[in-house]
Order: sequence, then structure tokens, then C-alpha cells
Amino acid sequence: MLQSIMKKLGFAKPDPAAVALYTTAINAARREDHFTEMGVPDTVDGRFDMISLTVSLINRRIGLAGQHNAERIEVLAQELFDVMFADMDTNLREMGVSDEGMKHRIKPMASAHLGRVKAYTDALTPIEDDERLSLMTDALVRNIYRTQEDTSGAARLAQRAIEYSVQLDGVSDDDILVGRFEFNIGEA
Repeated sequence: MLQSIMKKLGFAKPDPAAVALYTTAINAARREDHFTEMGVPDTVDGRFDMISLTVSLINRRIGLAGQHNAERIEVLAQELFDVMFADMDTNLREMGVSDEGMKHRIKPMASAHLGRVKAYTDALTPIEDDERLSLMTDALVRNIYRTQEDTSGAARLAQRAIEYSVQLDGVSDDDILVGRFEFNIGEA
């Protein structure tokens, strides 16, 4: 609580692990092919949706760390959320959203993100590959492609999200909890 207040007042810096993981999420979310080949809307909402997806995958992995790290898991998950929404706040302000408008934008974005963390985590839970792909595709259609008539890219994006989650699952708890991870994003 005190740390959160200190950060809001500008006296404490964000957790370096959370910043590193958020940077990793941003780099993966910004892949051009998400927007050009997979049909993710190249809009403010579409870009937020992609960031929310990649942050959700990282958040899921943080939650899978051994329970002997319970306190660190909780702190890092909150820090990642805080870093993400501090960035959202900055970006919206740069786009000209007023202080009054911010409270009407950030709260719904935060709520949407938390719902997506659950939806994507639930979609990745099944052991069977076909079921996982089907559930992830459905979750992406509901969330990322919600305004699109053409959702044909959702299965490809779902496969990529599953590949990213497999990469995350291969990272040690120690590495994830200190932010030592980058997606192998290959060629765009």
C-alpha cells in the first residue's frame, strides 16, 4: 500500500521486472502481421487488445510460479498491471484525452483487461491441443475481433497465443519473477 502511494506521488520507481515483462509484451503485441495478416483492427482498441493479450499470457505464467513465491507472485502481478495502466494513461493523455475523460476510459479498460486475463487463462487450461485452440479462438473472437465481420484470422492468432504461452511455460520461475524473458517472435 505504501509503495503504491509512493509511486503515485513519483517517489518510487516501478519494479524493474514488471517493466521488462511489459516491454516484452509490447514488442510481441506490436507485430505487424497481427494487424495485416490476422485481421486485428489497427485502432487504439485493437492495439490495446493485443497488449492485453500478451500481458495476460505473462500474467498467467507469473501465477504459475511455485507457491513458495506467493508474495512475489502477488507483487509482480500487481506491478505488471500498474506499469501497463500507467502506460495506457500516458498514451491516452498524448492522444488528448482530458483528466475528466481519463476516468471514463481507464476504468473500463482495466475491467476489460482483468476479464481477458481470466478468459485467456481459462482457454489455455485444457490439456488437449484441439480444445485449447478452439477455446482460445472463441475467446479472441469475443474480445479482439468483437467488432469485425471477418474473424478468419482468429485461429492463427490463437495458435500464436498458444505458442507464446508454451514459451512462457518453459521459463524458470526465477527468470520470470525477475523479468528475464523475451518472446521468440521470429519473422513478422
